[in-house]
Parts: sequence; structure tokens; C-alpha cells
Amino acid sequence: MSSKSLQHFFNPTAVAVIGASRDRKKIGRQILDNIISGGFTGKIYPVNLEGGRIAGLSAYRTVADIPGKNPAPILAVIAIPAAFVFNEIKKCAARGIKNIIVISAGFKESGMNGRRLEEEIAIYARAKRLNLLGPNCLGLVSSVSRLNATFSAACSGSGRIALLSQSGAIGSAALDWLRMKKLNFRYFVSLGNKAVLSENQILDYLQTDHDLDLVVTYLEEIDNGEQLVSLISRLSKRCPVAVLKAGISQAGSRLARSHTGALAGSTSAVRAGLERAGAIWLDNLGDLFNLLTITDSAGRLAAVKPDQKMSLITNAGGLAVLAVDEISRSSLPFGRSEDLLGDADAKRYQTALNRILKDKSVNPLLVMLTPQTATEPVPTAQAIIRAARRYPDKMILASFVGGTAVNPARALLQENNIPVFDYPEEAIASWAKVFGYQEKRKLVTPYQPHQGSTQRPLASGDYLESFRLLKRYGIPSVSSRRYDDTQLRRYSYPAVLKLVGPAAWHKTDRGGVILNLKNAAALKAAALKLKKDNRKMIGTASAYLAVQPQVSSGREMIIGFKRDESFGPLILVGQGGIYTEIAKDLKITTGDLNQARALSLIKSLNIYPVLNGLRGQKKYNIAALARALVSLSRLAKGHPEIKELDINPLFITGRGVAAGDVRIII
Repeated sequence: MSSKSLQHFFNPTAVAVIGASRDRKKIGRQILDNIISGGFTGKIYPVNLEGGRIAGLSAYRTVADIPGKNPAPILAVIAIPAAFVFNEIKKCAARGIKNIIVISAGFKESGMNGRRLEEEIAIYARAKRLNLLGPNCLGLVSSVSRLNATFSAACSGSGRIALLSQSGAIGSAALDWLRMKKLNFRYFVSLGNKAVLSENQILDYLQTDHDLDLVVTYLEEIDNGEQLVSLISRLSKRCPVAVLKAGISQAGSRLARSHTGALAGSTSAVRAGLERAGAIWLDNLGDLFNLLTITDSAGRLAAVKPDQKMSLITNAGGLAVLAVDEISRSSLPFGRSEDLLGDADAKRYQTALNRILKDKSVNPLLVMLTPQTATEPVPTAQAIIRAARRYPDKMILASFVGGTAVNPARALLQENNIPVFDYPEEAIASWAKVFGYQEKRKLVTPYQPHQGSTQRPLASGDYLESFRLLKRYGIPSVSSRRYDDTQLRRYSYPAVLKLVGPAAWHKTDRGGVILNLKNAAALKAAALKLKKDNRKMIGTASAYLAVQPQVSSGREMIIGFKRDESFGPLILVGQGGIYTEIAKDLKITTGDLNQARALSLIKSLNIYPVLNGLRGQKKYNIAALARALVSLSRLAKGHPEIKELDINPLFITGRGVAAGDVRIII
């Protein structure tokens, strides 16, 4: 499904409302009324079994009766009971209507019967190449077409924000909030159950629209994570894409499944994928709404340069202290803070605004105010508005802290496109997300989903075969050989003896690793002990004893990957050895690593200063560690049959790296 096929979906020349009613309380009638009142200039066709007239328009008994020879530009909106939806979709297809929105609920979110019906509809729609949104959705708003095909009120003006929401209720709340804030948007898409159209097809279309300043998505499930990362990595180079992912906790994931009828993705996979794509991660609805507030002034966002710093104006020293604390926590570059004192009137604010905004290093500027005896909230707001007009390339944020005394001033700022927040921390945290995006987008490269492998698949995760696999991909390893008591002289001493096999993955916990065996006699005695203690296990074909030379130098790291069903292989690096789970110094990214990205990942570890020679200590070979990660990435792509692979420990020294242990799950 190409983005070109959605042109008439977002920009129809006619809309048919199937389920239009004379009863104003019915959803079909509410949708019809919104289309009419929204100013849609195309043809509007109410469809109702009784025909006649509805809302002053001629109603048609079936879509087959709709006049016209070219049905391609018609958008059909279906709002009838679920049991009758499939039949109406078939009628639309027969009429040649390709673009359909199913508002109706009662599908996979309602149980097995609904799931089966939705699956039948999806199979049919794909076979007929229908662009079907929903079911169980709020609908579509396209200000480009002046179309409000939802049963919710929406802003009438045209903006530069696209909002995608899998939840109709959250989408409705966002539309209402945008109306209150007088913030306009370009598109609103309620995804619903995503039977056919998902966030990926919508994002693919949005790449063709260069009049967007921000894309915000609320998702409860992700169907194809690799495709999502690929799309966002391209779109985010020119337009910020923010994602609020629900169901990141175990309980939230269960609730998301019950709500949407599908499994939510793992948090680590989603975060790694979105970070790779250059997306802005939103933690909650507050983040979402605050980002919408700040991005309505997106024309000024592009003018903020990396060498510019956030500065403050306030009439309350306490606010400044709290704001600077938040700036520090957010790792933002800080300029200066000017306290105008509690008796500051609007004139003093205006003087400070003009003086500070002349400084080229200041951008953005946060103006804070608390209502005190001499405070003039509304005239101060007017001074901010004048300053914003005088300095159109400067981002000015406002935080008027209080209630009744400052509400008129807040409203005035909102009306004049000045981002205003209840508390300074909200403004700073929101700006930090935008600033982080601007820093990262320069480094984002297009993500290429993996297209399959020509490598011969592994038959098993045999221990010694796993080391041979690492060698084929250029990952250095400690010499590992199967124990044979007739070959004792051939081993290097001191030696390490290991019990290996699928049932012995946590070898150290079960006493399956014996270190520092200084000679052949010690090795033989250790082997006899392990065989005696693990007689049943060693009796199987997959379990045996392996011998390695004792590694006396080097720091223990861990590298590996786990294959996510949606996002593909996720590469991991961190502190290794037996303390991996305690240290919890691990970083995860997507499986398309190159040397530069691998080095960047290593530098994000807490242990990186130690690896880089903290306080004059020896430096470890970080470049070799990065090369091992890149090789591991190639291995993951070459062997899709491997579900998990851990190298722990991976010994790192000043000379290079060597895998000391490996575990593979097929």
C-alpha cells in the first residue's frame, strides 16, 4: 500500500456517511453534522435504509445509489452495528469506493466472535486493496480538506501538527484540549483496532506532506516495529516525531491487550527502536500536551542553534532556583537568570525582555511570573507578545504561576501563540525533549529493515560450535576445547573447566565452573568431581566438559542480542561477569550497528570513563569492543534462527577483546 493510494483518503472530494440518522443522538448523525458544520466543500451523501432527506441533504438507501461515474475520490464512513459492517464494506468495494473508515465497535476488542469478524474484514479489505481505517475508531480530521469525519468537535483552523491515536477516547480528549488551547492541527487520525491501516501506512503518507512541524502518536500496540523505525528515521530528519507508548508496565501491557485485543510490544524493544529512529519519547499525557504547546511555535524552534542557551526572567527568586535545578537535571545549556524582584511591573519586564533578547546566545527565554502586590499579569503578557513579534526567531516560553490572578494573562498568551505553562518545570522538561531531538536528528540515518539471510542455519546451540560461529564472524574468543582425559598435556595451564550444555547455562550458580587449575592432575581431579556431581546431565549428548585457558587480565563485559518479534534483533552491551544483573549498566539498540553507532553506544555506559582510562589508569581497547558489536550485528542478521545470544564474559584489555563464554538459544 503506497502513500499515493491514500491521497483520496486524506483529501476526498465526496463523503458518504453510512448510518446517517435523523436522530441527532446517533453517532452517524453526529458525524454527518460535523462534516457539514466543519465546512467540507465536497459532496456529502447520507446513506440510510429509509432514504428521504437527512440534515437537509438527499439520503440514499445504499452506496450503490450514490451518483457519479468516478467513485475513487469518495470516502465512506461506516457507523452502524458491527454485525452489518462487513456487508456494507462489500457494497463499497462493488461500487468502487476504496477509502473506508469503520467507526463501529464490537470487533476484536469485544471477544472471539468480534475477532473472527474483524479478521474476515481484514482479509477481504486487503484482497480488494481497500484503505480501511478502524474499526472501533473515532475517525479522521483533515484540515487540508476542512473535513471532520469524527463524532467529536475539533478546531476549525489549519495548523501544522499531525496527531495519531490508537485510543479514540484519548484522541477525543486531545481534540478537546487543542480547542481549549486554541491550537490548530493539520491531521487527526484515530487508528482504532488497525485491521488494515496502521500507524505505518499513515506515517508513510505524512512523509509526503512538507507542511508539518510535528507528528505525535499514541500507541497501545506496534504491529511492525522495524518498519516503524524505518519510517520515523526518515521523517524525523525534517520533522519531530513524538511517541507515547502505553502498556510499558506489566499491568499496563495486560490492560492494553484487553483494550485493543492485541499484544503490546516490550518496553526495551520499543525504546531502543524509537531512539534509533530519532523519535521523541513521551512518558505520559502531560508530556504529550506540553509538547503540543511548545511546538505550536515550531517556526521558532528551527532557529534555535546548538550554541544558544536557555535563560530566565522572573519576579520570584524561588522560581528561578527551581527552574535552574530542572535545567541542570535536563542537561540543558544554561545562559543566565535575571530576578526583577517582587515589585516588578510590566515596564520592568519589557525592559528586561528587550535587553536579554538582544543577546544572540539567548534562545529560548523562559519568562516566569507570580502574582504579587505590584505585578501586572495582563500588561506583562502584552509585553511578552510584543517581544515575540520583535524577535520572531527567538523562542519565548512563559510560566505564570498562580490561579485567578494570572488566568486572563495565560489566555492572552495562548491566543497569541506564546507557549504558556502552569509551572516552569513543565516548560523546561518539554523544551529538553525538543532540544534532545534537535541534537540527535543530525546523527540519525535511515534504518533499513532486514531482508532475510542466505546463511546456513544452525542446527543447535552447541557450546563449541557457538565459538566456531563467533570465529566465522570475526569475534575473537578464548581457545575452547572439549575435555578429554587422554589429552591432558595439550591444554594450557592454568586452566578453567566448565560444565556446558542447555541445562547448565548458569554454570557458576551450580558449581559448573572450576578456575585456576594449575596442572594436568588438578584438571583431571576437577573433571572427575564435575562428572560425579552431574552424572545424569553429562549422560546426555548435549552436555559435556570444556576446557579453556585461565584469563588473568582484562575487564569483564557482556555483549549479545535478543530477537524481538516486531523490532528484530536488539544488540546489548554492558558490564559483564557474575555482577551483570547487580550493576545493571546495560545499553540496548537496534541491530543495524556500524562502528560509529557502536562507539556511541559504548560511550553511553556508566563504565565508559573507566574503559577510557579514568584518572590516568590504563585504557581498554574500546574500538575492538565496538568492532565486536558490529560483528555481532552481522551475525544476528545472518542467522534469524537464533533467538538469543549472550557473550558473558567478553574480556576486554588494552590489546583487544576475547569471548570467554557464549550461550545461544535457537
